Amino acid sequence: MTEITMYDYILEEKDVLLNILQKRKTITRPFCTMLHEKNVDELVLCGSGTSYHAALAARRVMENLLQIRVRAELPSLFTTQQKIYSKNTLVLGISQGGNSYSTADALEKAKTHQCMTAGLSENPKSLIFQLSDVHLLMECGAELSIAKTKGYTATVLILWLLGIEGALCLNRISHAEVNDLLTRLKTVIVNYDAIIPAATAWVDAIQEELIEGRRILVLGYGNNYANVLEGALKMLETLRFGIVGYELEEFCHGIYNSVQKETRLIYLASPDPYEKDRLVQIHSVIRETTSHQFIIGPDQHSSMTTEKDCLLPMIDDPDFHVLEYILPLQIISSRIPYRLGINPFLAADPLFHKKAGSKFVAS
Repeated sequence: MTEITMYDYILEEKDVLLNILQKRKTITRPFCTMLHEKNVDELVLCGSGTSYHAALAARRVMENLLQIRVRAELPSLFTTQQKIYSKNTLVLGISQGGNSYSTADALEKAKTHQCMTAGLSENPKSLIFQLSDVHLLMECGAELSIAKTKGYTATVLILWLLGIEGALCLNRISHAEVNDLLTRLKTVIVNYDAIIPAATAWVDAIQEELIEGRRILVLGYGNNYANVLEGALKMLETLRFGIVGYELEEFCHGIYNSVQKETRLIYLASPDPYEKDRLVQIHSVIRETTSHQFIIGPDQHSSMTTEKDCLLPMIDDPDFHVLEYILPLQIISSRIPYRLGINPFLAADPLFHKKAGSKFVAS
């Protein structure tokens, strides 16, 4: 029997996401019931690592749909800050495995302020479910690798669906608008069949150049800032050398000083004409220092012409492109580690969470 790899999980993503779309009513029903029965005027999405990045990716679309304030918070900051939350605040703890102590602590703090609580997890016996009024199953299946891939895209999609179905429940959007949003989402997801092979070919072509540099900066803007953070995290977890992500304009405020001849830069060129122009401008300036630059974007973008760019047959949906741009970064994380002699299913320190007290680990 062939061992499953991270790349196999990436290949599962399309079917996982389509399955979530099909089960959306069941998955979102407890959330919609709470919105219908309670006066929720603020939603706090609380999670660490990949869960936090998914919250950042989904927040804007959810806020626009639900027409309430939606914030993404790191659990440790949520727990220690002094703000007093009202009983109309709903705190949604997000954890694929469900046993993050920091997310559990955030839910406990929420309860002390009489906030409503909900948990989103793949694990029905999770710690965060024990502390939540409402339980939302992630429905993405097991993921045994250290770096999560399908868990990220599944979380982003479910959060969007909570926004869509919740807004419908509150009569803030029409059935016709819902159908349009779902059609657009399905179009993006089905297009994985075209994107994944093309992105894989690109990764295989440039992997030696990425490895030789031993330092990668990931840059992006808008909603893709979530993918910048998530992609950098995936590569750090698996390649295990110097990788960091920055918002494009923030890169101009000091970080550019660290670019050297051997630095590798990956840009996410998502659909925003102004920001794309800024990306091309910054790319041109940095070219004076290093030739190791890679732009990820749609294949119809005429300004991207070098052989190093990752030009993909993207839908480039203005709201849902996050699901597309993460794929090349996930594929880098799933294929290159083996060239470095790293098994991404094995943590550098298997006892880290137990020693650090960061997650519940069964004996």
